Amino acid sequence: MKIPLTSMLAVIGKQLGLPGFAGAALTPEQTAVVWYNQDAADIGRTFSGAALGVSGAVMQGVFGNPLADPGIIGVSAGASLGAVIAVALGLTTISLYYMPLFALIGALLAVGLTVALTMRDGKIPVMTLLLAGVAISMLLSAMTLGILTL
Repeated sequence: MKIPLTSMLAVIGKQLGLPGFAGAALTPEQTAVVWYNQDAADIGRTFSGAALGVSGAVMQGVFGNPLADPGIIGVSAGASLGAVIAVALGLTTISLYYMPLFALIGALLAVGLTVALTMRDGKIPVMTLLLAGVAISMLLSAMTLGILTL
């Protein structure tokens, strides 16, 4: 079945409840093929992989080290803590979407905290960012292990 790109984006926007897509004229077949088919998951995986690749390249460029990754500034530890909090609160029994949502919030808060600790006069020194990121990562990892122990 041929589905134009605009219709595919309209299906995704309408299913996610994004503004501007409510009045899109879509057939039930188009919605079923795009939303319930495996292709939608493939699109999500493609965008996730592209985002991970870009974030890794940015970290390698910022730190000037080919071994640098986003976890160096606490992203991974923040995401882990968020996911563990969602599981510990029992939110994953309500919906599977709570875990990735909490992981995203945890990662964003970790990066925000790291940047807030390192910013001086509108500038972020790379070495200070590295040290603050490692410290935040260790702190959030300890909190994650504490929750898991309890």
